[in-house]
Amino acid sequence: MKEMNRREFLTLTGAAVVALSLAGCGGGSSAPAAPTGKEAELLAAINRVWKKKYEEKAVVHEQLTLNQDAVDAIRCYGRVFEEVNETPHKLTSSDFGIVLGESGGLAEKLKKYGGEDSLAGAAGISEPSTEKVVALEDEYSCEDTAVRVFVDKLLNNSNSAKAEFISIYLPVVKNVTYMTAVVFRNNNP
Repeated sequence: MKEMNRREFLTLTGAAVVALSLAGCGGGSSAPAAPTGKEAELLAAINRVWKKKYEEKAVVHEQLTLNQDAVDAIRCYGRVFEEVNETPHKLTSSDFGIVLGESGGLAEKLKKYGGEDSLAGAAGISEPSTEKVVALEDEYSCEDTAVRVFVDKLLNNSNSAKAEFISIYLPVVKNVTYMTAVVFRNNNP
């Protein structure tokens, strides 16, 4: 199969999301998924760290609300790792089909929060290397040190301090659970 560079992969992903939203194609489920036990545990651990950040005036909201409306933004990549059952993974053109299938309704869901500009930060998946290799970065853990590192990654964006919601996806690769998440804001007045 033909391998794609990062720019091609991200361009095709973005174009597919826009095309599906304009065409009115759903692709994803319309109801947000209920949190699993691990998602609820991780949310509680993240919110303990987030509250400290709030007390330090590093974030606007005291707690993040679990809202799976943006989960497609992170699940689409998590599913690639699950399908190939490896991390790290060198991106190929076949990965595009997985990303497209998982992220079909994202643009439509984010309209109620002010569009794709409401996405504020993500954690858990590395940026593609020059060789187009990506990796899941964080094994699932609710230990304070691991969660603080994860939250710092979520806050590694100028808009993430204003985040109000979090979507969590926990991909499993070779029987190891990883944590990935995206935070987003409500940009509507």
